[in-house]
Amino acid sequence: MARKPVLEGGKRDEITDAAMELFFENGYEATSVRMIMDRVGGEIGMFYHYFKSKDMLFDTVAERFFLNYRKNFETLLSGCSTPEEFADKFLPVYARSMEQFDRINGNMHWSIQLAMQSRTMMSLLPLIQETIEKWDMHTEMPSGIIAAQLLYGISGTLHSAEFEEMSDEDSKKAIIGFIYKVTGFDKKKKPCRE
Repeated sequence: MARKPVLEGGKRDEITDAAMELFFENGYEATSVRMIMDRVGGEIGMFYHYFKSKDMLFDTVAERFFLNYRKNFETLLSGCSTPEEFADKFLPVYARSMEQFDRINGNMHWSIQLAMQSRTMMSLLPLIQETIEKWDMHTEMPSGIIAAQLLYGISGTLHSAEFEEMSDEDSKKAIIGFIYKVTGFDKKKKPCRE
């Protein structure tokens, strides 16, 4: 007898939501398929109807978590033609994102925090690359390398104790200065636009 196709929504979404809660509370390793299925009131066999493995479920959880985050960031970056515009738009969005993260962070296992940070960086890298390709840069360095340097450098800056102590004006200057150093953006020329 052939398996029925797995549809989106319904029990599959319930399992995904329960897994997200449990992964955040306990971590990936300490969350079992049995715990997830107990939370949704289902049997182990039902889990394997929807997901081939716990790894596959974790990927689904991460995708759901990042879908809205990525859309918001993509919208933000689409209108940034200069480092100043980037800093003006990015820093408030970053502050709101950190407030949301802090609300769930208390219950989030360190392993999930690390996986989420890694996944965030991977999902944002192409968006950063597209943005800097629109800027007027004077460098031989490929845009993918510059995007990675920017993303990881800005992330390190944002998570430093010194940055948290800065005024809004100084934090903006720090981000803009870093972008200019890495990208070679020319302040004197008009930025490129698509």
